Amino acid sequence: MPTLYLITRSNGAGKSTVGSDYLPEVTRSQHVVFDGDKLYTGKVSELWPQQTKSLKEAKKIAAKFIVENLETLLDKAIENLEDFIYEGHFPCYATWDFPKRFKQNGYIIHMLFLALEDVNLSEMRVRLGAKKGGHNVPLYDI
Repeated sequence: MPTLYLITRSNGAGKSTVGSDYLPEVTRSQHVVFDGDKLYTGKVSELWPQQTKSLKEAKKIAAKFIVENLETLLDKAIENLEDFIYEGHFPCYATWDFPKRFKQNGYIIHMLFLALEDVNLSEMRVRLGAKKGGHNVPLYDI
């Protein structure tokens, strides 16, 4: 039976760094983790300032790119009954629509929730990651 792996929350807890380490080796070796934050940051850097007039425009284009890319990959995985690994957040009810699609298509869903014992540690890790080119998160979101 195909499986959807969800690696989620909290900010700075190590989703990108160690999240996939908790998945079965065969899954990690055969599937790429969809990391929307990483793709978004890369796309914004690619677009601005070389290809767009403003950072706001680059962010808008990058956000659209991420949604379209995710939709294409979801459709392909479901069509081929392939495992899928998603790393990210679930900030609103709409975000839960895609796991529901997998469930409706017979997938087993495994969620790995990473957290740290202290919000200050999360903030520190987010700031360090941002300095290395990662996604910066406002303190109120952390």
